[in-house]
Amino acid sequence: MRYEKGIDGEPSSVGEVLETKLQVSSFRIMKQSSAMNKLSTLKITKKTVSENSDEEVCVEKDNLKISFESLSELGTGLKTTTHRLADALMIKFTESGSKEQTVSLSLDEYMKLCDLKNSAEMRRQVNADLKTLLNMRISFQKSSNREQSMSDIVLCKSVKVKSNIIFFTFSDEFFVIMKTMPVMHYPEKLFKINLKKNPNSYYFLKKIAEHKKMNYFKKNADTLSVKTLLGCTPELPSYDDVVNKDRAVGRRIIEPFERDMNELSDLLRWEYCHANGTKLSDDELVNFNYYVFSGLLVKIRWKEYPQLHRKKNKALKSK
Repeated sequence: MRYEKGIDGEPSSVGEVLETKLQVSSFRIMKQSSAMNKLSTLKITKKTVSENSDEEVCVEKDNLKISFESLSELGTGLKTTTHRLADALMIKFTESGSKEQTVSLSLDEYMKLCDLKNSAEMRRQVNADLKTLLNMRISFQKSSNREQSMSDIVLCKSVKVKSNIIFFTFSDEFFVIMKTMPVMHYPEKLFKINLKKNPNSYYFLKKIAEHKKMNYFKKNADTLSVKTLLGCTPELPSYDDVVNKDRAVGRRIIEPFERDMNELSDLLRWEYCHANGTKLSDDELVNFNYYVFSGLLVKIRWKEYPQLHRKKNKALKSK
C-alpha cells in the first residue's frame, strides 16, 4: 500500500501529489495536430527495428506511419530529445506568427530552456536529433474534417547549424499544413524534466496538456484514464511483457507511473478516481493491484492554466 504525505503531514489518498509552494508556471504557444500529437508518443531506435541496414525502417501506430529509407538515416533514433527539439522549433514557428518557412533557434537559448549543463553533449544530441527530423517521412490518415491527411511527406527540406544557431526549414507540404493547425498552450516544464530520472514525465505532461486544450470547455477536460496515459509513453513496458518476464507489475509499471506523475507536482496535482470523480473504496486502497490501477481515471488539478474563451459564432456576430 502506497501513500503520499499530505500538506498537514497525514497520508492522503493513493497517487495524490503533495501540495507544494505555488510556483508561477510558464506556458508557451505551439501549433498542434492529431498527427503530431501521436508522433510524440513514438520511440524508434536501432534496438527496436531490424538490424539490416539496407531495409527501410517503418513504424505504424493506428493511422500514423513513420518511415526512414534506411537504418542509417534513423541516426540515434526518434526519442524524447527529438520530440523536445521538434517542440522548440514548432514553438519558434508559432510564436513568430507562423509566416516564415525557416525558423532559427540559438543553441544557447535551447540549452538554457532545457536546463542543460554539458554543451558538448547538447550539441551532439541536437545534431543527432536534427538528422532524424530531416530524414523522417510521415503518412497520416485523417479521422475528421478538421484535420489534413499526409502522404509520405517530410517535415523539413533543409537544416544547418551556423554560428551557434539552428536554421530549420520546413518542407513546402508540411508548412502549408502547419498554418492550418490549432494552437495549444505548452508548459515550459516539458523542457525542464530530467529525462533519465523521470523518463515518462514528458509524455504524461504533454498528453495532459493536449487533452486540456482539446476538451477545455468539456467536463472531462481534467480527467484522463490511466490506460490513456500508459498508451502515450513508450518508456513503460506492457503488462503482458512484464507478466511474461518477472511479473513485477508494481515495480515496473505502477511505481514508475506514480513517480513520474509526481514529478509534475510544481505544475499540477493529481489523484486516482472513478467516473464522476468517485474516490477509491477502502477495499481498492488495501488491495491496490494492476487490475484496479488500469481501470482507474486520473483527476488533474492545475495550479495555473491560461484562461481560454469561446470563439464567437460569426453567423450570430453578423446579425
